[in-house]
Amino acid sequence: MRILLLNSPKLIQEGVISLMYPPLGLLYLAAYIRDKEDVEVSVIDGCLEEYGDLISKIHAYSPDILGISFTTQAATGAYKLINDLKPKRDLREKPFIVCGGPHVTALSDEALIKSNCDAVALGEGEITFHEIVQQLKNGKIDLSEILGVGYLNKGDVTINPKRALIKDLDALPLPARDLVDLSVYPGLYYKKQSRETYMISSRGCPYNCVYCANPVWKYSKPWYRLRSPVKVVDEIEYIVNVLGIKEIYDQTDEFNGNLKWAKALCDEIIRRGIKVSLKAQMRSDNMDQELAEKMAAAGFWLGFFGVESGNARTLKGIDKRTTPEMNRRALAILKAAGMKTFALLMAFNVWEEDGLLCFEDQEDTLRTLTYAKSLANEGLVDLMSWSLTTPYPGSKLYDIMMRHNLISPDIQDKWELWDSSERMIMRLPGITEKDWVNIQNKGKWLQFSLLLKSGTLNRKSLPLYIKRAFSQIGKAIKARLS
Repeated sequence: MRILLLNSPKLIQEGVISLMYPPLGLLYLAAYIRDKEDVEVSVIDGCLEEYGDLISKIHAYSPDILGISFTTQAATGAYKLINDLKPKRDLREKPFIVCGGPHVTALSDEALIKSNCDAVALGEGEITFHEIVQQLKNGKIDLSEILGVGYLNKGDVTINPKRALIKDLDALPLPARDLVDLSVYPGLYYKKQSRETYMISSRGCPYNCVYCANPVWKYSKPWYRLRSPVKVVDEIEYIVNVLGIKEIYDQTDEFNGNLKWAKALCDEIIRRGIKVSLKAQMRSDNMDQELAEKMAAAGFWLGFFGVESGNARTLKGIDKRTTPEMNRRALAILKAAGMKTFALLMAFNVWEEDGLLCFEDQEDTLRTLTYAKSLANEGLVDLMSWSLTTPYPGSKLYDIMMRHNLISPDIQDKWELWDSSERMIMRLPGITEKDWVNIQNKGKWLQFSLLLKSGTLNRKSLPLYIKRAFSQIGKAIKARLS
């Protein structure tokens, strides 16, 4: 049996984030199937392929099962690809197509109605996809028996009961990184070493920020699951010693979500004497000097903090459970340990208070930029990102957008246009496209100036920088002419 796992391409390749790292979720899935079954498994990252070439490669491989994962922005491209490969839904016709990923989990009905996929896998896919493989391998197709699956039954959408989240993450094999060419991924803009990749040390999140799409995974408990420090460091050791990669970005939502665990992980890295450059995403409300010192000793050089806004009312409204003062304190602790800091910031945050729409206007958003400048001037922030608040399906923000009819008519059902770096997704009262472009450019200029001063510019990402710069210039000219 031949299984092909595909990271779906976008109809329009506007953003660059999907080009920086390999599709780790699919590599976890591939490793799990390969560990459980004697089958042939391949992975293609469609984001790196021309559409015609991708179709040819899929036909040439001739898979029995095709698993397609996609984000919101890639959804339209995924539906087109599926329908081109399989003009008519037929469970007996190869390949048997299974869709998965965050967008599918949030909008499973849409995936089944708009594409000719045979099934959708909701939530974590390892066990669910394996059970589909087992059925097909045994020549049996009865999707009603599999938890966490959706399908069409006589034209009607049927969603089976959800599958419990995987509690023991240590039982999962390491991602099958051997199935992709890691050298084609330049890594993040900000790095110290020439070769870099990423990993995840936990799954889930115990928080409920309004803008985050994480709730699509919160259909069972525990929401937040940690791999053991020993297993995480085993993976770090493999990446460094076997793959020859010297920098790793831990994209876990909150590296310090559990303070005791984070310190134990640092201790294990120090005990083994691994020489590696590390960076991680963190929260400001669970930070102390001991953790910062242990992180620095273990090789961590950069901490990403979800600062989001400089406005206390906003942070309360979006349920961030932090304050500007709390963020300032956490950044200072990390800086005192000799590490660099990164502030993740968003423009035009949106929330509700007693059912009423609330959002940051231009003055509020510019106040956030002033706050960011003050942090930089005080030496508390070395780097930052600046993005437009985006209502991804599965988030509370998406529901708020739908309730208040904020969606821009020109992007309705056009997921390929949902790139917040290129356009406004929500139409907020009193905020024009020109306003947004002006504030976007102010934030991007500050972001770029900090990057140049930091000395962490990733030269392999220069083509992506240039592409993004020309896009920003084009938007600015268009806004001035309008």
